[in-house]
Amino acid sequence: MSLNEDLVQASNDSFWEIGKYSRTVKRIDNGKALCDSLRQLIQQRSEIETSYAKSLTNWSKKWNEFLDRGNEYGTIQAGWRGMLQEADSLSELHSLVSENLMNKDYVNIKAWQKENYHKSMMHFKETKELEEGFKKAQKPWEKKYTKLMAAKKDYHAACRSEKSTANQENNARGDSAVSPDQLKKIQEKLRKCQQEVETTKEKYEACLNDLNSYNAKYIEDMNEVFQKCQDFEKTRIEFFKKTMFEIHQHLDLSVDPRFSQVYSSLHSTIGQIDSDKDLRWWSTNHGADMAMNWPTFEEYSPELQNISKKKDSGIGGGSDGITITSIRHKPDGLDAPQSSPYNSKRQVSTTESQRSSSGSNIQQQSSTLSHKEPERKEEPVSMEESNPFADDIDEPPSPSPEDSPRQMNGKEGVPVRALYDYVVTEEDELPLKAGDVFVKLSEEDELGWCKGYKDGREGLYPANYVEPV
Repeated sequence: MSLNEDLVQASNDSFWEIGKYSRTVKRIDNGKALCDSLRQLIQQRSEIETSYAKSLTNWSKKWNEFLDRGNEYGTIQAGWRGMLQEADSLSELHSLVSENLMNKDYVNIKAWQKENYHKSMMHFKETKELEEGFKKAQKPWEKKYTKLMAAKKDYHAACRSEKSTANQENNARGDSAVSPDQLKKIQEKLRKCQQEVETTKEKYEACLNDLNSYNAKYIEDMNEVFQKCQDFEKTRIEFFKKTMFEIHQHLDLSVDPRFSQVYSSLHSTIGQIDSDKDLRWWSTNHGADMAMNWPTFEEYSPELQNISKKKDSGIGGGSDGITITSIRHKPDGLDAPQSSPYNSKRQVSTTESQRSSSGSNIQQQSSTLSHKEPERKEEPVSMEESNPFADDIDEPPSPSPEDSPRQMNGKEGVPVRALYDYVVTEEDELPLKAGDVFVKLSEEDELGWCKGYKDGREGLYPANYVEPV
């Protein structure tokens, strides 16, 4: 009955048994479920790729922020950022992997599944057709087989009855208590049982011959339907194989030139780290090579007393006198010492406050004196005439065009451009990026800091990090 009886040992669970084709039919339903499972596998892998890409991006953002406010600098900082750039690039590649898995592989499986599995009322159309084909091929053989099993049962029952009667007849012969009539009846029953055995045996052998003669046809018809199942399953397996190759192609980043470029760029960035260059930069900006306003000898130059005179002209914002402050006396033959390039913002504000307070006091004194002096009419006097030290007054230099105050971002000041990056270390400082343009609000103080306005806030920055625009 089997095609390869020498190689395959027959079992009671053979495909050729009645109804055992159901496993082959069920394989079609299993194929549909396996398509669902493969799509689920791809979806979960896509979610993993997306999560990994997001984790790389968050990791890169966190450490970029650390570098923005941290202590690393120069080319070694570029090495740090190179590793973070690798993470950003790798994140983009893994996001692309996720998109390909869902937009290509997942969609292809769903389309193939829809094309090859057609849902009917209870089962898929393909399952129903093949199941009906197996039933049709097996039905004639099933009838012959059922008839054979009945003949076999009758024959075995006749044999059992014949054997039992023979034992009774043999026992009756040796029993004197059994009458001859009883013995005769037992012998007659034995002959009938022997005839029944012969009859059922002939019927059983006839059914068996009939079934065996039909086996070839049965095998042919069943094989025809089975081959359709095999062809359908082969189509599914080949499609899965093709799909898995496509998944492999999308997962294998080693063949993507962008992937190798990521790591060649990282290698190049790390190779550009130059310790000597970084140390020179540090020495120039924070170390022994920095410029220094070394102390020089300055001649004593006492400030003159403030002079207040009553003026009818109303000079000085409506006050009745002229207030002169910070007048320096230059002895003959001695140049005035150069003023320090560092003017503390705190000193400036303090001086202005002192000047304002001093002017107010002088005006009050002038007012008091005016009540005591007799009224007299004075001729208008010019500034030079009223001030005996006019020749010695330091005239404020006229501002250069680049230092002239201008309106920028709603603030009046001098526009400047950042030459280097600067990472803040205190809350009242301004972060700088090379090339940033913003407003300088105050001049450099004695510690080398200026006040500026940038991105909606005021703060301090190193004066030697900028240049006028």
